[in-house]
Amino acid sequence: MGLGRKQKPSMSVTLEQAKLVLLARALETSGDKSAKWTRADAESASLRAAHALGENAGAARMLVERARLVLSEAAKRGVSTTIGTKARLPLLLAPVFILAAFVLGALTDRIASPEHLVNLLSPPFWTVIVWNLAVYIVLFLCALGILGSSKDRFGLPLRSFLTSFVEKSAFSTFSFKKGYKSFFYSQWSSLAAPLVRMHVARVLHLAAIAFALGLIVSLLVRGFGTSYWAGWESTWLAENPSAVKKFLDCTYGLIPSMAGLPAMPDLAQVAQMRADNLPYLQSAPSAAPWLIRMMLLMTLVVIVPRLAFVLFDTWRIKRFRNHVCITLDDPYFEKILAQCAEDAALGQLLIVTSSVERPQRPQAIADIRKYWGLEADSSIFVMDFDDMQAPAPEISTDTPRKTVVLLWLDGMQTPEADTHGVVIDKLKAACEASQDSVFAALLDLSEFSEHFAQLPERIQERESLWNHFVKSRDARLFVMTSASQSQLEAVKSLRTWAAPKTAQTATAVIKPVSAEDKS
Repeated sequence: MGLGRKQKPSMSVTLEQAKLVLLARALETSGDKSAKWTRADAESASLRAAHALGENAGAARMLVERARLVLSEAAKRGVSTTIGTKARLPLLLAPVFILAAFVLGALTDRIASPEHLVNLLSPPFWTVIVWNLAVYIVLFLCALGILGSSKDRFGLPLRSFLTSFVEKSAFSTFSFKKGYKSFFYSQWSSLAAPLVRMHVARVLHLAAIAFALGLIVSLLVRGFGTSYWAGWESTWLAENPSAVKKFLDCTYGLIPSMAGLPAMPDLAQVAQMRADNLPYLQSAPSAAPWLIRMMLLMTLVVIVPRLAFVLFDTWRIKRFRNHVCITLDDPYFEKILAQCAEDAALGQLLIVTSSVERPQRPQAIADIRKYWGLEADSSIFVMDFDDMQAPAPEISTDTPRKTVVLLWLDGMQTPEADTHGVVIDKLKAACEASQDSVFAALLDLSEFSEHFAQLPERIQERESLWNHFVKSRDARLFVMTSASQSQLEAVKSLRTWAAPKTAQTATAVIKPVSAEDKS
């Protein structure tokens, strides 16, 4: 007995949410320089999304929220994130196609039928009936898997041709030969292919209904203002009225003789109804009851089943729009979800700074807070380092995770035991007392690095001095320079260190599929 195929991780989202995720992915992975997107931006978006939703969010909610943040940030930088996905040309041609089917149905009976005669063996009429019955049989076999491919079970020739036309006319109108939008459309066309097939199927069913209605309208018009006879004509059955009677009984006879409809004619009457005999009859048979039977047959065989198919396809389209499946076995998604799982386990960030102001500190702190998450995920506490009696900040105990208390150290200063040492000891003691926080220090060397840019050995010497000082007090130090990438690297190192220390539950796992993924 063979082993079952391992199911690929996936998520279910709406079509609009899928569009956001694929557009964000295209912007980040296409290599388009006009997108103005960096690795730092990508990791910041992941962190903000993880903090906004928490560690219990499913993959769908996490990726959709992150995509919104990516596109919002890109739009702020002047990058166009508005992109159309509606196939406008096919949408315009569909009503024209349906109207043409109606007109063709109305003309078919008029062109093929003799003047003043309703031919009960009309080839156009019975061709429509037989064609639709054959289509139903083929669709049934496709549903059973006997016909069609695994990719498209209902890939009939006409459908396949129209589907190919719709896809080419839809996406060729978007003249993006390069850039992230071109990359997006290459992904979107594959994702939306089932939706295109459903729309094509529904239009074909509507066209069949329109053709039948056109034929019925033509039959109705025949009864007003002109007197028509009911009869039959055939080269092969001209001398065999009994075969004609059997055919009429097996077709028109399916409509019961009720509500004023007369009974089916006997053999003698059928013989008299031959077209070349009608002019010699004293009273030619009226076409009215036969027209009613023809309209009822067309309604029961074509309009009612096709309408059921239209309703079914409409349901399928709505269901697809609400439940688009995206597989997650892709390095892009795997990396993001793994990072978000780690980021979601982080607690609040409390930055403790000196009351002595520095010109570059506000912007640097703002960047760190942005990389950490939303504005509500971090706060600042200003402390007078020179005041031995300055109280330590109060640490909140009503958060689901431990708070990260981060001491901001100025690289322009040298470490001093009676100021910086006292502050470190005071904050460590506060964290140990609360048991709801962890302590670390961040050395800001941005201003110092600018002053001594030509003397890298001085910068290294200052960093080593601070590192030895903080380690001697059994604390962890993270170092940051002025470059944005250095800031991000510092935050990445900080959150990697803090995640297992702040989470009070097991390591966060982003679940591929959950009930939340459908919201």
